[in-house]
Amino acid sequence: MLDQELLKVEDHFLLTNVGLVVAPDFSVPQTGVWSDIVTSAKVKNPEGQEKDHEIKFGMVHFNIKDPKFSIDKRWRVVISFPNATKEQVPIGSKIFVSKDDYMKLKGENA
Repeated sequence: MLDQELLKVEDHFLLTNVGLVVAPDFSVPQTGVWSDIVTSAKVKNPEGQEKDHEIKFGMVHFNIKDPKFSIDKRWRVVISFPNATKEQVPIGSKIFVSKDDYMKLKGENA
């Protein structure tokens, strides 16, 4: 059941070979080894229309040269939609996932 709100889309951009990336991103859970997750999500656009999409939670390294930035800002979990467009996931949309996937992203046991 896709009823756990994950985020509200604040920004988005299209990357070749990745798909539509949305912001905000997340801290990497402190549970040991991270494995990328490909699953399903429900997108509810600002007009209230809903549609299911494939979603990926992937760990990404941001090459930040400033030593003042913590490791948490350098390694992040980024949310992407491999097969969606900006029109299908507009800014202001709410993203919903299963409780199990939400708990994995937060580093908690389901």
